[in-house]
Amino acid sequence: MENLEFKKILFKTAFCVMACDGHIDDLEIEEMRKIDTNTSYFKNVDLSDVLSQLIEEVKTKGKIIVLELFQTLRTTKLTIVQELLIIEVAFRIINADNKVDENEIKFLNLLRSKLDVENETLRDRFGNIPYLSNMNYAKINLIDSQNNFIENIKLPDMISLTNIDLEETK
Repeated sequence: MENLEFKKILFKTAFCVMACDGHIDDLEIEEMRKIDTNTSYFKNVDLSDVLSQLIEEVKTKGKIIVLELFQTLRTTKLTIVQELLIIEVAFRIINADNKVDENEIKFLNLLRSKLDVENETLRDRFGNIPYLSNMNYAKINLIDSQNNFIENIKLPDMISLTNIDLEETK
C-alpha cells in the first residue's frame, strides 16, 4: 500500500476513535497534534484537507464512515508495522482524555478484528490491555457486533466537528 494512502487511513482511524463516543475532547485533539508534530505518522498529509473531507463524509454518510473504515482495513493489505501503528494511534486517542468510553472499547475491539497481527505481538508491543478483552475473534459474531455498534453509536454534532482545529498550536 502506498505510504500516503496508509497515512490517510491512519488519520481516519484516529478521527473515528475521537468521534465514536459522541464527543470530541480537547485532549484528544491535542493528542492528534502531538502525533502530527512528534512523529512521521501523518507526514506529507494535509491534515486540514483530510479533516475537511472526513467532516463532509460524516455530513453525507453519517455512521457509515466508521463501517467504511472497517471495510477498508479488512480488504487492504497492511504490513504488521502498519497494523501496529493503527492500534497505537487508537490507544493514544482513547487514552488522551483520561477516560475510556464504552464505545471506544467497542470500536477498538472491532478495529482489532479487522487486523491480522497476532495477539502475542500486540501483547509484546503494548502489554496486557484490559479493555482489549476478546482477542479470540473466531468465537464472536463480528458482523452482529459491528452492525450493533454502528447502529448505536452517536457521532458528535456538525458544529463540534467543524470546530476541530489541528493547526492551533503549530
